[in-house]
Amino acid sequence: MSSDGRYWPTLTRTGRRRVTAAVADVSRTERLLWLLVAVALVGDLLTTYYGLQMGLSESNPVARAAIETFGFSAMVGLKLFAVGVGLGCRRLLPDRHGLLVPAGLAVPWTGAVLVNLTLYAMVV
Repeated sequence: MSSDGRYWPTLTRTGRRRVTAAVADVSRTERLLWLLVAVALVGDLLTTYYGLQMGLSESNPVARAAIETFGFSAMVGLKLFAVGVGLGCRRLLPDRHGLLVPAGLAVPWTGAVLVNLTLYAMVV
């Protein structure tokens, strides 16, 4: 075996890097949806944390058990796990269905932020 790239072409590829190439192939709409996922994720984490500090409780039983057992950092881990699963599933989908994964993450998390903010308005 030599190191000329014949046996390991993905490791010695010239030109665009793998990550850059993957992002370049994503449509503008999908990139905006992934940005919305990031914003919704942070918003959900912040509003959940603030709600817990106000004395509210987490309604998701899995997240509630994780928070009670491991603390709030478990919530961060659950969110990152969900994004990781979403990214893995996105690679398996054809491009025409590519918007489903970020939309499937962004919509419920955005809804959770709105519900949390509504609860704050009712409590205060």
